Amino acid sequence: MAQLLDLQTVELAQVRRGAVVEGEVVYIDSDDVLVDIGLKSEGVVPARELGNPAEDLGRPLVVGDRILVSVLQPDDEGPAVLSYRRARRERRWRQMEDMIRSGEVIEVPVVDHNRGGVVVDLGLRGFVPISQLTSLRREGERAESRERLVQRLAELVGAKIHVKVVEVDRRRNRLILSERLADRALRAQRRDELFGELEPGQIREGTVSNLASFGAFIDLGGADGLAHISELSWDHVNHPSDVLKPGQRVSVYVLSVDREEHRIALSLKRVEDDPWETVEEQYPPGEDVTGVVLRQSNYGVFVHVDEGVEGYLHPSDTDPADAAYLEEGRALPFRVLHIDYERRRLRLLPAFEHLDEQGEVVPESYEGTYAPPDEEATEE
Repeated sequence: MAQLLDLQTVELAQVRRGAVVEGEVVYIDSDDVLVDIGLKSEGVVPARELGNPAEDLGRPLVVGDRILVSVLQPDDEGPAVLSYRRARRERRWRQMEDMIRSGEVIEVPVVDHNRGGVVVDLGLRGFVPISQLTSLRREGERAESRERLVQRLAELVGAKIHVKVVEVDRRRNRLILSERLADRALRAQRRDELFGELEPGQIREGTVSNLASFGAFIDLGGADGLAHISELSWDHVNHPSDVLKPGQRVSVYVLSVDREEHRIALSLKRVEDDPWETVEEQYPPGEDVTGVVLRQSNYGVFVHVDEGVEGYLHPSDTDPADAAYLEEGRALPFRVLHIDYERRRLRLLPAFEHLDEQGEVVPESYEGTYAPPDEEATEE
C-alpha cells in the first residue's frame, strides 16, 4: 500500500499545471486529440492547442505516436486539458540534447548578430561564436577593424548555415553551436562519398585550394587531390603559380585513387590531348614554323613552338652572328629538321638571314644538315 501511495504521489506531481509530460496518442479527430498520459482517463488536446506536429515529425500526427504535451488543466474535474503547442520549447531542448549525443548536422537560419557571433533559430535561439563560424572568411592578411567585423556579421543575417550542437545548458538557457564542426563532418561525409565514386580516367571539376613548389592541391568537393608540377601543363612549368592561382576552377583528369591512404593523383594537362600525338602531322620535317626563343645556353637554343611542343637548335646549327637575333622572347622563323620523340623536342634550324630596314627578320632558304641524336648536346 505504501508503494502504491508513493506511485500515486509521483503521478500527481507529474500532471500539475504547467508540467510537461510524455503520452501516447490514442484518438484523433478534427476537434481534438486524446493522449494517454497515465491517468484514469485520457487527456484532451483541443484543436487550438495542437499547433502543427508535422513540423516536428515530418508527417501528420497518427495514433500510436508518443508526444510531449504541457498540462493546462489537471484532471481534478474531468479530463486533463493538454497542449502540444506549449510543450514545443521542452521538445526542442530534448532534441538539442539528442543532437549533441548523435552529432547530427542541421541547417538553420541566422536571425541576429552581436559582437561575439551570430544568433540562429532552431525553435530555440542558439549562438554561434565567431571562432566557430566558417562563413565569416578572413579579408586579407591585415587585421580588420571591430566595426568592419560587426558589419560582416550583420551581412550573414538572413543566410542559412549548417551547424552542430556543442553545448546545451537549460538552466542557463544556453545553446552553443558550431559551423566549423558541421563543415568538418559534412566534408568527411562528402569525402567518403567521393572516394566511393572516383575512378582513374574520370574528368572532374575542382577548385585550386593550395599551391606548393611540387604541385597544386585541388579540392574535388570532399577531398583534395594532388596534381604534380609535371602534370600541370604540356609546357615546362617552373612553379605552379605560373599557371594556377588559389580559388581557380579547373577540370582535372584522375590518374589514380588510393582509398586506404585517402590519396588522389590528378592531372590538368591530360584533360587536353597530348600535342605529341599529332606532332608529325603538324610539324613534318622541312616545314617552316614560327617559334618564340625561350633561352640560350651552352647546350643550344630552346624555342617554344606551341603548347607542349618545344624546339631545339643544336650549337652546330647556329653561328655567332645568329646570337644577335636569338633574343629571349623574340618570335622568329625556324625550319623543322627532325622530330626527337625520345626528348619530345623538334630539332630546328634558323630560317632567317638578316634584319631589314624596319628591324624585321628576313627569312632565308636554308639547307641544313642533321646531326644524329647521339652526337647532340643535351641539357639536364
